[in-house]
Amino acid sequence: MIIIIKIGDFMAEYILEAGGTMAFTFHVLFMLFNLFIIYQFYFNDKFFNELGFSNEEPKLVFRGPLGAVFLTMLLMSILLTFDVTGNTYDENVVQYKFWYSFLFMLMAIALISSVVRYFNLVNNYGITPNIRGVIFPLVGLVLIILRTIFEGY
Repeated sequence: MIIIIKIGDFMAEYILEAGGTMAFTFHVLFMLFNLFIIYQFYFNDKFFNELGFSNEEPKLVFRGPLGAVFLTMLLMSILLTFDVTGNTYDENVVQYKFWYSFLFMLMAIALISSVVRYFNLVNNYGITPNIRGVIFPLVGLVLIILRTIFEGY
């Protein structure tokens, strides 16, 4: 027996598990934001100069540990979106809640750290902070908050 699945039926389940259309949209936007950051880390050398870094050490950090963190966040978001585990609806809701709680804490800590550095409340070791360092975690935090507001559980 051949089962014909329409694209709308296929995606409807994923959108429902994500918390509705708006929550799914912000989830996808957050993945695109992560993809943009990964692109900046690995393929844009001007990114480091604009942030005020003049030597090669920050490139190693951003392309090493921080790059791995953002790659992991992107991969986990993709796996969660397409439900590769085949879990039930209730289990996926719990996974989404846990994932976005973790991401909220991560982005909040990154935002606090960047604001403290931007206003020179801690030693910046001679690096002049750029507003761009504050905007990156702020955009991620706003997307997470909007996604959480519009989820329909």
